Amino acid sequence: MEYSSEVARRFAAQPGARELAPGAPGLVMGEAEDRTLHVWVRFQLQVIDGVIQTVRYRVFGCPHTIAAASWIAEALEGRTVDVARHLDLAALRAALDVPVEKLGKLLRIEDAIAACVRALEPAPLERARKN
Repeated sequence: MEYSSEVARRFAAQPGARELAPGAPGLVMGEAEDRTLHVWVRFQLQVIDGVIQTVRYRVFGCPHTIAAASWIAEALEGRTVDVARHLDLAALRAALDVPVEKLGKLLRIEDAIAACVRALEPAPLERARKN
């Protein structure tokens, strides 16, 4: 399979493919996998005052999946958590020229980011106390 130059660049560099130190302030983590698609992804977000300061990831998958995790990490850094809530998978797919048959892998990335966002939300009991 031929890959776009953007996929090849991100696959080769993988600047965010590492982990943050345990106990870093504002650290949340989310992961998702699909063994039938041979994909696993974990994201770590460091969020301070509602702004995503740092994004790190670990991923097992094809070059498109690895490049997509890199693209998401870059797209989220310095943005508000609301941006993470509303990922634009169509833009991601277009930017990396991801074939439609690999959309399921991109959805696992979306699931991992959604897990990070959920980790930022207060627990139901805590929400009830605030009200």
